[in-house]
Amino acid sequence: MERPINKMRYYLKDEVVSHNKKDDCWVIIHRNIYDLTPMLKDRFDNWNRTLDYLVAHAGKDLTHFFHENGEPRTEISPSTGRPRVLFPPILEVAISEFCKTPGEMWSQDPFYHIGTVTKRARLIRIVNTLTAQTQYMTVCNEDSIYDIQQKYKQRYNHHAGSYEWRKFSNGGKSCSILDLNGTLDENGLTDDENSNVELPPPSIWLYYTDDITIA
Repeated sequence: MERPINKMRYYLKDEVVSHNKKDDCWVIIHRNIYDLTPMLKDRFDNWNRTLDYLVAHAGKDLTHFFHENGEPRTEISPSTGRPRVLFPPILEVAISEFCKTPGEMWSQDPFYHIGTVTKRARLIRIVNTLTAQTQYMTVCNEDSIYDIQQKYKQRYNHHAGSYEWRKFSNGGKSCSILDLNGTLDENGLTDDENSNVELPPPSIWLYYTDDITIA
């Protein structure tokens, strides 16, 4: 059994925080996000206190326990005089072979690495011209319009793909369809994060295409 191959995604820290349980466990190490759920599920029948300690850190940032290459930080044990890891759960592994890369700690295992924390969160405004509803969303600066569309679909409107996603430019005189493969900036939906005044968030306008087969 293998995890499906997905494009590396970007997440808000708030999205990682919600994955904080034994059967849904994500952690952050130097902005890299790891989904340790498969390893924990594989250990349900071979549980120990160290795994309880790992679950207690689910949804949290563990950067201070690790070097940037994923290797664990160590300290000298006062009882033995030998190095020991600061975060003992790093030594835990899945029991079945399909859940791990042999010889790798989970912090260096690409199997568990599912994404990266965004460098900057962006507030946008999505206006549904059919329903006259406005929805504010916080998204990742690296998200493509397609990524934003999928998040909007999951949270607010199952038929998000049945709309043309457009923008207005030239002072609202020109309307054009957005490039779904491009980011907000690449589509000209920029904001001035260094501005001295508070500016309104970029707006995306949804125009219904009357095609309910697109979802």
